Amino acid sequence: MAERIPLVDPDDENVDADTRALLLGMRELGGDFNVIRALANHPKLLEGFMSVSSVGYWGSSVDPALRELAYLTASTENECHY
Repeated sequence: MAERIPLVDPDDENVDADTRALLLGMRELGGDFNVIRALANHPKLLEGFMSVSSVGYWGSSVDPALRELAYLTASTENECHY
């Protein structure tokens, strides 16, 4: 069985303050996504991801349902677990 990447809990007071603030902010926006919580294990990686995704995801004019369909399709085509 494959090992799983632990998800960072934004309610954990031991999490780096900047990372915790970002995760809590995402939660308020309805973005408590596992991929973001997994990337939070490496704050610099999370910071880079959020910088890129702010343009491609949050700043997108594509309807959220179609955007999610694109992610699901890409995950299926690449045989990724979603």
